[in-house]
Amino acid sequence: MDGPQGDSASAATSDGRGSVVLSCHRADVGPPQDNYLFVPKTSGFISKALLGIDVRPLADGFVSSRGSVRLPPPEYDFLAHDGDLRSAQNGGMLHAGPDGAVILRLDGGQLVAQFFGADGTLRATSTVGAFPASSGNPMVGGSMTTTGATLIIWQVYGEADAKARWLAPDGTLATGTFPIAGWTDSAPFTAALAGGAVAIAAQPPSGVASRSWRSVIAPGDTGERPAPQWLASRGDFFLLPGGRAMAFGPEVVGADGTLCGRVDLGAPLVGIGVDGTAFAARSERTFRIYPQLFR
Repeated sequence: MDGPQGDSASAATSDGRGSVVLSCHRADVGPPQDNYLFVPKTSGFISKALLGIDVRPLADGFVSSRGSVRLPPPEYDFLAHDGDLRSAQNGGMLHAGPDGAVILRLDGGQLVAQFFGADGTLRATSTVGAFPASSGNPMVGGSMTTTGATLIIWQVYGEADAKARWLAPDGTLATGTFPIAGWTDSAPFTAALAGGAVAIAAQPPSGVASRSWRSVIAPGDTGERPAPQWLASRGDFFLLPGGRAMAFGPEVVGADGTLCGRVDLGAPLVGIGVDGTAFAARSERTFRIYPQLFR
């Protein structure tokens, strides 16, 4: 009578040292997802903390949003693998990889990217783009690649095209600004591919949840190329450690689209961590963890 209630297993990841974050989708009032940190011990995994709604794995630890409701979050915590706080930084749009993170913020009509090491130390600051006051806040997206470079995408609401720009692995500007086709209500969704490129998703029709890929931007390129057939014919995926390959469900696919084999866990795959740990959702209430399966 009171509507949907409770949590269901939805996603999971791990850092490079085997600590795991299990994510549960909330069906009742509150943030859309709860993230729980578990640390490996000789006796098993020990529950350590409830983290924020945006959590990204590092080679040793995690970046976790501070707070539970607002997006973008007001602050991010750089955590060690056991949950100890290393550094706290102001919030914004987060892109992260095993060795660091980029946080994008608006500052006086400029889109500013700050690059942080895995310990939360500021390494570089770059001005990515500028906006007239009349344009309002831009919609922001992009991805950090498997090589540490970051493709930044932003779009002014109501405009047909988005803009993009590459940051180098050290957080400095690597290219000029270039146009890509936009979406209508957000910046285009992206995902890092094995090998260092970034895939751009096609905007889904209203009410359609499945993913399809329209194009690829190679490292350092300043334009989209049509997605190859092996990618366009598949949906969402998870990266294997080091960006060596991708898991499209049970299919393991190399950077060039070669089908390397199949790994069927008997349940939906919901995540692969930095150390290769695989996670499956056996039921709405049960995770199964396969430590370092893809190492």
